[in-house]
Amino acid sequence: MQKKTALLLLAFLVGSLSTAFAQQPVVKPTPASPGPSFEPQAITTEDSVLVTVILKHQQSKNLQEIRRVLEAQGFWDMFPPEDVRIISWTLAMGLGHVVVMQVPVSGVRRLNLAIENGAWGAFDSEFYLSYDYQSIWKEYIEKREAARDDRN
Repeated sequence: MQKKTALLLLAFLVGSLSTAFAQQPVVKPTPASPGPSFEPQAITTEDSVLVTVILKHQQSKNLQEIRRVLEAQGFWDMFPPEDVRIISWTLAMGLGHVVVMQVPVSGVRRLNLAIENGAWGAFDSEFYLSYDYQSIWKEYIEKREAARDDRN
């Protein structure tokens, strides 16, 4: 029980810390740069949500079996959907993949279907919708400091 709580706390912290990068601009490669771009167009924060998806390895399958299921279902062709921006993608040993994404509000259903159609049978999934709290937190701290200065 403590191990599961610690892993969930770790996943939450990874997701929370990665939201600090959600406002960062996307650097698009110049036409001369080689290789594909894995970053889609930047999404405005007003029209998007952050989604943390945890893809837990099914313990009854080994890695080769998991890969076979993912390939047979075309997971890598549909995930992540084209309009999703990956903020971070971490593999937590003993837990699985922890993927934090910026998703346009209109793309939440496509994200859900990509997981349902491509990952089921290989992973158990958990979804956590969130929003970028950093600007709210900074504003609160500034107001708090101003109030403290007024008291003195």
